[in-house]
Amino acid sequence: MTGTAASVNTRASGFAALPAGVDLTSTASGAWIDLGLSLALPAAGTYHLDAVVRGNLGRMGTGENALITARLWDVTAGAIVPNSEAIVVQISEFAPGAATALQWNSSTAISVEYKPTSPRTIRLEAARTDIAGTTEVAGIGSDTLQRTTLRYARLT
Repeated sequence: MTGTAASVNTRASGFAALPAGVDLTSTASGAWIDLGLSLALPAAGTYHLDAVVRGNLGRMGTGENALITARLWDVTAGAIVPNSEAIVVQISEFAPGAATALQWNSSTAISVEYKPTSPRTIRLEAARTDIAGTTEVAGIGSDTLQRTTLRYARLT
């Protein structure tokens, strides 16, 4: 028998849901956190990558400006997936006055085309950033109200 090509699993799609929420309250402002949600892209090719990310922020006080952002990170390459950054939720009090209780919940979608040249692991990351004030509650949600998810579809 002469040489044979190695078999590569070129599964056409993959999906994962974050099993439980992740608390970002005690993380450093601006620090990217691995949410524990990742997928393995099985081979080089063209992929559509999609994520739905649910976040919540809370603050009681004055002059609050804070946000949660999300991105896709190529673990194999040690680099951000281009154009995958998104604001998940933001609190911004433009006219600070008396102390106010603020609680915001929101979600965002990330959708990008990605063309890795080899198999890759892609993970979802999030960061809480306090621009003004101090966040008292911050997190990425995933429960029966709405899941935080990550998906890929291989095109070629």
